[in-house]
Amino acid sequence: MIIAMKRFSYFVFTLALMSSALLAGTETFLNKKEKAYIDAKPILNVYVEPDVYSYSYTYDNYLNGYAIHYLRLLAKKLDVDLRFITDITREEAKKRLDSGALDVALFPTFEPLDDNAFQFSKFPIGVLQPALLMPKIYQLSPTLESIEKLRIVMLKDDAFASTIKDKNPDATIEIVNTIEEAVLRVAEQEADLAIGLHEIFTAHLESKMITSLQSIPLRNNADFPMVKIFLTTAKENIVFISILNKAMAEIDYKELVFARNRFFPSDSFRQTNIKVPLSKEEKFFLMGQHVLQFCAIPNSLPYGDIVQNRYEGIGSDVIALLEKNLDIPIQLVPTHSKEESVQKLLSKKCDFIAMASETSGTDLQMAFTSAILQVPLVVLTTDDRLYVSDFKEIADRSFAIQKEHPMIASLQAVYPSLKLTLVNTEIEGLKLVEEGIQYGFITSNFTVSHLFAYHIANNLKVSAQIPLKMPVGFALLAENQLLYSILEQSMQSVLSGEIEHLILKWVPDRSPKGFDYTVILQLVFLFMLFSVIAFILYFEVRLKKSRLEEATQSLDILNHELESRIKKEVEISREKDMVMYRQSRFASMGEMIGNIAHQWRQPLMELSAILMDLQAAIHFKKKVTEHGIIDTINASNRVIQFMSHTIDDFRNFFSPQKELSAFCINEVVAEAINIMKATLHHHRIALEVVEHLPNAMAYGLKNEYAQVIINLISNAKDILTVRAVAKGRIIIEIDQNAEYSKVSVIDNAGGIKDEDFSHIFEPFFTKEKSNGTGIGLFMSRMIIENNMKGIITVGNVDNGVAFCVTVPRPHNV
Repeated sequence: MIIAMKRFSYFVFTLALMSSALLAGTETFLNKKEKAYIDAKPILNVYVEPDVYSYSYTYDNYLNGYAIHYLRLLAKKLDVDLRFITDITREEAKKRLDSGALDVALFPTFEPLDDNAFQFSKFPIGVLQPALLMPKIYQLSPTLESIEKLRIVMLKDDAFASTIKDKNPDATIEIVNTIEEAVLRVAEQEADLAIGLHEIFTAHLESKMITSLQSIPLRNNADFPMVKIFLTTAKENIVFISILNKAMAEIDYKELVFARNRFFPSDSFRQTNIKVPLSKEEKFFLMGQHVLQFCAIPNSLPYGDIVQNRYEGIGSDVIALLEKNLDIPIQLVPTHSKEESVQKLLSKKCDFIAMASETSGTDLQMAFTSAILQVPLVVLTTDDRLYVSDFKEIADRSFAIQKEHPMIASLQAVYPSLKLTLVNTEIEGLKLVEEGIQYGFITSNFTVSHLFAYHIANNLKVSAQIPLKMPVGFALLAENQLLYSILEQSMQSVLSGEIEHLILKWVPDRSPKGFDYTVILQLVFLFMLFSVIAFILYFEVRLKKSRLEEATQSLDILNHELESRIKKEVEISREKDMVMYRQSRFASMGEMIGNIAHQWRQPLMELSAILMDLQAAIHFKKKVTEHGIIDTINASNRVIQFMSHTIDDFRNFFSPQKELSAFCINEVVAEAINIMKATLHHHRIALEVVEHLPNAMAYGLKNEYAQVIINLISNAKDILTVRAVAKGRIIIEIDQNAEYSKVSVIDNAGGIKDEDFSHIFEPFFTKEKSNGTGIGLFMSRMIIENNMKGIITVGNVDNGVAFCVTVPRPHNV
């Protein structure tokens, strides 16, 4: 019974302890003083800007966002309530924070805060990326120099404005009050670009569904640093800032992953897609950092250099790989020397130094990761020096070396007799070698490759290799063990597989290498190979020459046969041309006879009527007077003379003409119509002439030109007749300009099929079942183009076809 009572009492005590722990919640990490402080503050007054995309925004009257979610997690840890204040300005918030009316505020780091009045949390709760807002059709390098003299829009109180004005005084900067105004200025091309924050630009473009603009984040650019968002308290409130830092360290890792995935867009750095195999503690460390900052060693290409506040070289590609695989922005902190980079690392203004090598005088506070690169050392000399296979043979000579070179101590330790002269730059050392003051210049093989590729390669060469390699890796504070482990893991899993590719990008394949005895064997092999190839080529040439002689003989025979065939074909072609010409003449004669027949039909009928009157008078024994007989004879003679004149007109019209002359197109067209009018009247086809000018002139063969016009009219008449057009109509238009005269013959016979256009001027081509031979249009084209330097064209018009004859005017020939 007693034992049972003791067990029950122990159970109750344990339960009480557990309940106490649960009630205490997350306050167990606070000391007594901090717990007393937070107990006296059941409600915390917090200033938050209401419209910072991803971090704070109002939706359906509810304040939300990553920063709001994060603050609520802190409040849960501290078991307090939050009162958010969003309706005051930043200046008013700073005053209230300083006076104690506010407990904490979220301020970005570009705010001009007084370090004596405020203090920041140990870690930021977020970062904002500077960006350029510009049309998608433009491509612009995101540097200060590239936006010189452009029209730039910025938000009021934006810290980037002073940077732009300092470096680009010619840039035109317009200050606007809202993000809507900035976007509208760029969209309507009233400004070339806007500078602001990527998250805010992205949110506005998505909400307004604007697809013509783009937001380009400005990364690896010290002119536009990442904007960190810190929890800020009054300077004297040391206890409260300590409470906040401890609460931030107690937030559950899974909660941060959930919040990042929920509030950040897919193109942001969430730190949730980390491809390097890190521990949970290391990932939590990166999430707390939000951004890593690095220093670099300037003037050390191809490893790295700072140009216009941007990092370049192998190191820049290494940083880009780290940024991608660690899912965290990595920002450059610009420096002017190696010493300045080391000082900024020691003062914790940057997290690590990229592409650094350990030296003998390295501060004990610094640690170095494993080497990303192991670069051989070489000696550059003038090209008259012989190659030395063993550096010990020349180790007692004098050499120049850059004063900050990390291998100086190692060289002096291995070769005590070595005489080194320290220089400021590689160029200075190389000049000493060229002038004969120093035997050679000691540097790394990659540096030599860079110098040979981009600077010098005239009278220098690599004449020795040193059996030492320079390690290149990352330098960081020894106390930062988590970051050290993260960088080591990154080198093993990511950088080791990509470093060769990065080297080839910055170190050309033509990099000079030391002498290798296998070169002799390679040369001998190549000589033997070339000899064999030359021997084979000799016999191949002999064989080809023999074949060429045979081919030449065959070609001569073929040419002789070809000449005979060409002559024969030319004769055949001439015979065909003569046949076509005769057929054309026959066709023209047929047309002429048909036209004469139509012209004579009416006079013959009139002559027949006169004679029939005389015959009827005699038959019916009417009185026939001498005067009546004379009138009958005169009337008959008048008709016969008209028919004779008709024959003369046709004969003159179709008589050949050899000399070119100027003539009036209107007159030629009138004569052609006079010949064709009887035929057209017979077929009941209406003809209309439209003269835009009364005296359009042309230069050429008048009669042949007239034949072309008759051919075109006759062709139109035939097609109208064959297709039995009810109201056949032909229109002739006469016009001219400064250089050419043009006659168009237009019918309403329905036009030409598309597949027939390419054949319409070919000889013997006709698509209609008529009396046509297909010669007329071919000969018309030959006359106009060969004899009169003109052109004849054809095209469909409304319900018909138009043939256009264009010839030069007299003064243009």
